[in-house]
Amino acid sequence: MSAWLTPVLGLVGAFVGGSLAPWLTAHLAWRRTRREAFNAAISALRTAQVARHFANDVPADYVGGDSATVAAYNQRLRERGIDRFVDAMHEAKVALAALEPFYRVSGDLDRWEITEPDADRMLAELLRAR
Repeated sequence: MSAWLTPVLGLVGAFVGGSLAPWLTAHLAWRRTRREAFNAAISALRTAQVARHFANDVPADYVGGDSATVAAYNQRLRERGIDRFVDAMHEAKVALAALEPFYRVSGDLDRWEITEPDADRMLAELLRAR
């Protein structure tokens, strides 16, 4: 009896393993893609929050030069900070939209800006759902 049982069990094991391998591979790839999408969304949203608070009104002793030079520098600094914030906010919304096949965050992604309280709430929600 044991002479035929070992090969049969081997064949059953090979059949079950061969049947489950594609499913398991697809499932693990789906989980990895989901985790990467969550990480990208969390990172992008946090980056946008950090970009919201940019350097402004740098003192003259850091910049050097006369008051016109300092004013021009601070104007450029504000413009660059606003540009970075708008770009980071766009990237956060794109990352949140890319997450939607796996999870839909509550909030309005159609406005140009995610407010600070909404972003804090979304970050907490994403961290819980990850």
